[in-house]
Amino acid sequence: MVRALLNRKKDIMLVIRNLGAVLQGLGIVTMIPILLTYFYREEMIYINYFLFPGVITFIVGTLMKKVKSDVNMQIRHAMMVSSLAWLISALVGSVPFMFIAKLSFVDSYFESMSAYSGTGLTMFGRIYSVETLPKILLFWRSFEQWIGGIGIILVAMIVLIRPGVAAARLYIAEARGERIMPSLPSTVKVIWKIYFFYTILGIILFFVVGMPLFDSVNHCMTGLGTGGMSIYDDSIAHYHSLSIELVAVFLMILGAINFTVHYKAIFKRRLKELTSDIQFKALFLIGFFVIIIMGFDLISRYGIIDGFRNAFFQGFSAITCCGFSTADIGSWGEVSKSGLIILMIVGGGAGSTAGAIKLVRVALILTVLKTHIKKSLLPNSAVMPVKMGGAIFKNRDIIEAFLFTIVYIGFLLGGSFILMQLGNGALDSMFEMASAQGNVGLSVGITSPMLPLTGKLTLIAGMWMGRLEIIPCLVFISNLLFFLRRKEKI
Repeated sequence: MVRALLNRKKDIMLVIRNLGAVLQGLGIVTMIPILLTYFYREEMIYINYFLFPGVITFIVGTLMKKVKSDVNMQIRHAMMVSSLAWLISALVGSVPFMFIAKLSFVDSYFESMSAYSGTGLTMFGRIYSVETLPKILLFWRSFEQWIGGIGIILVAMIVLIRPGVAAARLYIAEARGERIMPSLPSTVKVIWKIYFFYTILGIILFFVVGMPLFDSVNHCMTGLGTGGMSIYDDSIAHYHSLSIELVAVFLMILGAINFTVHYKAIFKRRLKELTSDIQFKALFLIGFFVIIIMGFDLISRYGIIDGFRNAFFQGFSAITCCGFSTADIGSWGEVSKSGLIILMIVGGGAGSTAGAIKLVRVALILTVLKTHIKKSLLPNSAVMPVKMGGAIFKNRDIIEAFLFTIVYIGFLLGGSFILMQLGNGALDSMFEMASAQGNVGLSVGITSPMLPLTGKLTLIAGMWMGRLEIIPCLVFISNLLFFLRRKEKI
């Protein structure tokens, strides 16, 4: 299958053609922050840093889209397009960081990949203060997370990619499998409607509880998109407000719930669908179990009230893969850090803006184990299917869940080992890699401009692979390696 893709020119042309449509959408997205200068005229001096990369990306995408190919889109092609789209998006998005914030290329690429992937790890806050950045760059950083939360492919699909098999393959390759409506275009439109509705709601809620309008817009985009970057160095802790923290948790939870459940609860007005959803139940069951343990561990540090308050906020920030913070996690003990690692590995719901293994896979694995234990107590002839949430899961679904989890943990351990070799502790290395690969954004302090290049590249790879759920990235890497070997032979 790998050889079939790169050995044929038409296959490569197909990838280029569909990637072009994505780049057209990316070009338009890159120019949107320019609209902010209508309200902040003094920042018009930064327009070129969004206009030029946006126009160039759009033109390149237009030219690529004209490439002809009569090959039908297969899932392997879509995985190549999706993998390249996220790498290129981070590249284009890094331009404003390089020229406005004066970050190095690697640091700028790191920041852009972190934003687009909805991770939230940042090069700012320690050596470089995010609070000194112009508003247009702060908005761009938040906007990347908002776009990344919904998906770059999904952005292009709404206006540029024609409905059909190719669009469906790209949709799946971006780690999306839910089909809310019978047709894919209708599904995409519904997801966008829900996303816009919650965005407006979040801005209003933040504003009502005392957050300035500009702050509300930014934190709503990063909260709902479960990116977690803030316009302040100390994140949500800057406000010292319980009401703001509760609104943030509310938005984080909304972002971590499957869009299908949102559709049934909002458009169909079937609120029972929300409380009966297995992922919704698992989110709170797993979340509160770990949060309670963390709360008792943090009592000695903060006292009872603040201990559980910090455990509650950071805990939901971790399991929803958002990354907002109200505390110095680097100074926490091993129990609380381990609790956050577990939550970051579990992640939010499938078909949401959250990352990591996903609640549905974790719930399925636990259900399989429970079923296996029950079956061992019954006669050998007993038949006991694996049921979860009223649905019966086939062996194929179970194998997929187990295999993905094994692969996910394997890459997590590999990345953690690399960070350990750079002089970081085992637990802290695991924490930072779990945060990057789970697209979370909480940090114990490893992520900074002072991190060696190897460490930065490891975390970038973790963010990229985590956002696409690894397999598309492996397909891309396999094709790339085969291509390089082929060149060497020639």
